[in-house]
Amino acid sequence: MALGVVILAYSGSRLRVSYRTPLSGCARDHGTGGASGVVRWADRIGIPVQLLEVPIWEASQPLRAPAGNCVLTMGDGSWSPTGEDLEPANWQSTRDWLSRGNTLIVVTTAPQALPRALRRGLIPSTLREAAAESASLAAESTSFIGQRSVDSRPETAQAPVTTGGILTVERKGPRWIVSSPPGPGPVASETDPPPIARDKDPARWQLAGDQRGGVLFRIPVGQGAVYVLLDEFAWTNTGLDHGDNARVLAELLGREIRGGVLALDEYRHGHGRAESFLTYLLNLPGSSALMWLAAIWAMLYFHGRNVRLKPVEAYVERERRTAQEYVDAVAQLYERARAAPLVVEAVARRLRQLSRSWAEHPPSVEVLLQSAENYTKSEERPASPIAAIHLVQQLIQLRKRIYGTRTVS
Repeated sequence: MALGVVILAYSGSRLRVSYRTPLSGCARDHGTGGASGVVRWADRIGIPVQLLEVPIWEASQPLRAPAGNCVLTMGDGSWSPTGEDLEPANWQSTRDWLSRGNTLIVVTTAPQALPRALRRGLIPSTLREAAAESASLAAESTSFIGQRSVDSRPETAQAPVTTGGILTVERKGPRWIVSSPPGPGPVASETDPPPIARDKDPARWQLAGDQRGGVLFRIPVGQGAVYVLLDEFAWTNTGLDHGDNARVLAELLGREIRGGVLALDEYRHGHGRAESFLTYLLNLPGSSALMWLAAIWAMLYFHGRNVRLKPVEAYVERERRTAQEYVDAVAQLYERARAAPLVVEAVARRLRQLSRSWAEHPPSVEVLLQSAENYTKSEERPASPIAAIHLVQQLIQLRKRIYGTRTVS
């Protein structure tokens, strides 16, 4: 124990404790990169919340209102737990749903990893990603507690919002800047969706930004819009209560939600519809209770059948039985039954069988066998068969002396 304390004290002084978790945006994630705070916050201010358990391109089916909904999807990974990408046909249905007056809010720190169909059909070439900050500006601040350094919250920057308020975002996060058109863009393939009719000035899409570029954009799509937030701090559990972040999100939802709900994309995080027969069974009503009952019954059965879980018993070595014990028990049984004639007859029968296997045998054998036969026919059953005992002893001794102890098969 003393050695363990020394090792922990030595190694613990060198450990760096990080408070941050990756951006997930999952409503069931209570870490710093999750979105459980958004769900509780929206419920407290009266915004109806629904967990979207289908792909975004099927969002029009489970939502109760055809228009006026906001779908919030957060993360840098695939938009499907199976790795399925947003195909042009899927984007076409999503664009039609947006054009009817719905809103899609995309939070990511890797805009280049967005689905190709979304980038080609939504983001113009005039929006390009700004260069990353230098290492000196992007270095995180540290606070010292004793002799150990603990990772503090990342350096943040203030991004003024055009509609009012200040959005607190991560300083070293990605940015978009508006540049002049570089000329003819790439030739679209036949499978690419046609571009959306854009505003004359894409710079008007920027809602918040700092000296490096824009961090929050609103791209109109018909009567709806797509919001893109290039940050992993502002609307996650770690940054929602900083500055005006919650206020900016509330104003955004107040403008876009018109009789609909705020839906969080849980499908991309593996909490959506069943993708296999097993997950389908687990999603049935009462399946969790049934599994708990089965587990409890299995544990009870295992406890009842496993002898190693019973109380300890002392080991007592049992004495092995011998042939002599069997002979004594049979003799006592015959004695109590006064069956001396039966014993004499059994011994005489054995001697007679041995004598028949020999061509010649002494006359004493016949004499003794005749005596045994006469005693058997007399059927005497005395309480103390002394005569029978002597006769049996003579028969056994004669058998051993003449024929030995060999047996006849």
